[in-house]
Amino acid sequence: MSTIAKAVDADGHIMESLAEMAEYAHPAVKELCVKPQNFFRTPFPTLDGVHWPNPETYNEAHGIMGDQEAASTHRKGSGEDWLEFLEKADVEYSVMYTSEGLTVGALRSVGYAVAVCQAYNDYVGDRYRGLSDKLLPMALIPMQSPKDAVIELRRAVNELKLPGAMLPSSGLPLPLGHEHYWPVYEEAARLGCVLGVHGGPNGGMGLDGFDSLAASHVIHHPMGLMIACASMVHSGIYEKYPDLKVAYTEGGSAWCTIFLDRMARNAELQADMLGFNKTFEDYLTGGQILIGCEGEEPTLEHLIKRVGIEAFAFSTDYPHEVDFAAVRKQINATKELSFMDDVQKSAFLGDNARRFFNLG
Repeated sequence: MSTIAKAVDADGHIMESLAEMAEYAHPAVKELCVKPQNFFRTPFPTLDGVHWPNPETYNEAHGIMGDQEAASTHRKGSGEDWLEFLEKADVEYSVMYTSEGLTVGALRSVGYAVAVCQAYNDYVGDRYRGLSDKLLPMALIPMQSPKDAVIELRRAVNELKLPGAMLPSSGLPLPLGHEHYWPVYEEAARLGCVLGVHGGPNGGMGLDGFDSLAASHVIHHPMGLMIACASMVHSGIYEKYPDLKVAYTEGGSAWCTIFLDRMARNAELQADMLGFNKTFEDYLTGGQILIGCEGEEPTLEHLIKRVGIEAFAFSTDYPHEVDFAAVRKQINATKELSFMDDVQKSAFLGDNARRFFNLG
């Protein structure tokens, strides 16, 4: 009999219905959700110039994401679809991130950012979290104004019962470790919730000239996480707020090897000059950071040997780049991995995320 714990998804995705979200929105936001003839056709900025269908490979019968097996007959990525997904894939919980709102960091009007985050949170709080305590949407908070972000984070956690909030990996005018954002980290630590840095648009990373999504995709998700993590680690927020917990998702695990090597080198050679002598191993084993990834990633074996399994958690990305069949395959493949024992497989597939997100 298998002793491997039931899976927990550390990074699933909500596929928003803007028509549904409009029901929860301020009229200024609602108009952008329900009037496609409007010059502005969405309440959120678009991703970037390479996230568009390729006419050379597009198959109208399958859509932009290709031939995918859905978990249900409900709207893909809806709360109802997700509930059937959890049951059929034998996944206990899903921590869920926005799709439309990955660009929330690019908003410049503070008042509008506040309004769209409130609308989104009310929407997912009702249509996902309100549907089941197994669906755990991460809130959007207006990081453009930390004092407003604190208020919305508190509301999202205390009133809407969301597990925490997403931090955009690009778009904000200052790096995430900047002291400007520290009130948000102080409040998250006080609340005991999780903040999740999620890969998103590729703007501001030197990729603006790329005309290939495939080329950009190699770099932009892990690069966004690396920029955010380097800034947050070297700002000292993890020392200042020892109860702060941050997940880094949608970039895999391989970027961690660069941080392990480069930060160890800094600690060895430049501690006196930089005033910083911790290694990334210290952070990956300290309980404040979680890395969302897949079990089949070849680099994961190397990372587990170096730092252990506790910082890594299974992520599906359903229903974006993978479909229902792919997730089932991922879970089964992870259970068969030769470089993990059953205790490590349980930790990776479910127990690490349960602990990090306080799921019992």
